[in-house]
Amino acid sequence: MSTHPSNDLTLGPVSKRKPSTATNLSLFLPGLGQVYCGALGRGLLQLSSLAALLVVAIVFLATQSAPPKTLLITVIILALIPIAYSAWDARRMALASREDYRLKDYNRFSVYVALTFLMMCVVTGLAFSVRENFLHVFAMAGNSMSPTLDEGDKILVRKDSYRDRQPGHNDLVAFLNPANRRQTWVKRIIALPGDTLEIKEGIVHLNGAAIQEVSGVHPDKANLPPITISDHHCYVLGDNRANSRDSRHIGPVPMIALVGKVVSR
Repeated sequence: MSTHPSNDLTLGPVSKRKPSTATNLSLFLPGLGQVYCGALGRGLLQLSSLAALLVVAIVFLATQSAPPKTLLITVIILALIPIAYSAWDARRMALASREDYRLKDYNRFSVYVALTFLMMCVVTGLAFSVRENFLHVFAMAGNSMSPTLDEGDKILVRKDSYRDRQPGHNDLVAFLNPANRRQTWVKRIIALPGDTLEIKEGIVHLNGAAIQEVSGVHPDKANLPPITISDHHCYVLGDNRANSRDSRHIGPVPMIALVGKVVSR
């Protein structure tokens, strides 16, 4: 009889990998089935690839002015592709595993839970970063921009639009109400620094000439004496002029209050 301790004690117990378990784990979280099958690096790669794919897809589609519904549907479809591949790959790995597969140190329920929690934190962090620094979805409240934007419409605002350039005339912008910074308003830029603006019987004159309003604007019969827009400010109006609180009521909006440009609706 050998007096040496068995190496089996240091290798971990034997446990054949189950294809159904591997598949379900990867359907729940891509890469988790690979970890279950003993491929930690492969599983972590699939986890990180899915997160990166979703972020790249969201940013790309938003910069192409894709409507929010199109953005959501496309992201869901793109997410299903790596999920399906990961489930197929995990099942294949489980079927190919040996009967005498010995559990790794990370083949534990607590590790699977920790990886799931970590992935949730990463995705939440990425989503928060995109929301705070790049893109934000707003729901319209009120009809001040009707018919261009109606109450309840979802709009996508690109927050980096004005970090390296100035806004332009007729840009649809989201901005913080200077009188109540907890409110975010959406209006159309009519005048920029240095412009002289005047409204005669609802007709907007810019630098002495009547402007060509964009399609959908509903003028009212209001009048406004000439005003020159100061530096670092812009003058905004709602498209539904008779039912809009805008620069006629709160004055020119500081550029620093601009949240971003509406890029899709």
